[in-house]
Amino acid sequence: MTEATNVNESVDVTDVLLNPQVQNSLNTVLENLPQLASILTALTKDEETLASLVTVVDSLPTLAKVVHLVDRVYRAAEDAVTDGDTLEGLTKMAQGYVQPCLGTVQKGRQAFEIAKERAEKDQTRYSVFSLLKMLKDPNVQKALRFTQAMLDALGEVK
Repeated sequence: MTEATNVNESVDVTDVLLNPQVQNSLNTVLENLPQLASILTALTKDEETLASLVTVVDSLPTLAKVVHLVDRVYRAAEDAVTDGDTLEGLTKMAQGYVQPCLGTVQKGRQAFEIAKERAEKDQTRYSVFSLLKMLKDPNVQKALRFTQAMLDALGEVK
């Protein structure tokens, strides 16, 4: 009975070896055998390299999933960048966030420029009494309250 099984296995192997695709594959392997031997030698040169290789092979299913996800994200990003409608929508959304900030910054810059011009033109000499008089100004009081609140907040943040 074992002889019959061996004969059937021989016939199956012979059929496989007669397949032209298998023959081409075997020829390719035989042609590249020196390179394969050097790669195998490099991979098994020490236990650490071999253990690392085993770890990489064990992680291949997870790595394949990660690569697949990265590929999907890349394709989506590429589609978004090349699609004019999506890019225009992203630009409008960004402008919606940036525009209010730019308006505030422009107002602050404008106020700074006006104050700078007025300060350069003003030749007033200040004394202790003129400072005391200035303390009655509501804008000075407001600025002092803000300054005090800012200093308190900075002290709390530390």
